[in-house]
Amino acid sequence: MKESRFLYENVEFIFQHLENDHVAKNWKRGTFYETQLLELIRDKELKGTYVDVGSHQGNHTVYFSKVCNAEKVVAVEGSPYNFSFLESNLILNNCSNVLAHNLIASNENDVEMELFFNPMNTGNTSAYDFSDSIEKVSNKTITLDDLLVGEKVSLIKLDIQDMEWFALDGCRNIIKKNKPMLIIEWNETNQHTSLINQLLQEYGYNLSQTLYVPSLVHIYEA
Repeated sequence: MKESRFLYENVEFIFQHLENDHVAKNWKRGTFYETQLLELIRDKELKGTYVDVGSHQGNHTVYFSKVCNAEKVVAVEGSPYNFSFLESNLILNNCSNVLAHNLIASNENDVEMELFFNPMNTGNTSAYDFSDSIEKVSNKTITLDDLLVGEKVSLIKLDIQDMEWFALDGCRNIIKKNKPMLIIEWNETNQHTSLINQLLQEYGYNLSQTLYVPSLVHIYEA
């Protein structure tokens, strides 16, 4: 295990990570992963609760907690492997307004699911067995509607490797009630593209911006 420290806006940030993990290479270079996206979110000055689904080892969660206007951050990370790093990084960065859940966001509750990953790119952890996956873990599912009851949600970021549709389908009540900004990382090869677009149209969302950071990120606003 390695530890990287860097300054961002005169504040020191600390992340524990594996030596050659893809996201951690940014921390070693002295910056956040997907800084362009994070700064765009910061500049929106949204208040309320930010929800980081697929929070990995804490890059976006820590930024939301320490840099943005979030009153509260809910981190949802399905992999127990990644979650152990997430917990450490939240403590290291004194993220006292974060509530972290080691569960898989889906459209059903309490379903046991396997997740596949490669230690060189743990951010690519998925229920789909991608070609470079060499290890696996398992965990239980939960719907965001059940997890976020009572929250005033202003932003939901989803980066869960082709599982985005299931998480959105399990979040219809929150979306309908709060109309949060949606940050969704998914590629056109995603087999659920039409279902995602149909759901977003149903709730009055429009695509406001697309970024390559380096993943393809879609920003939707209602």
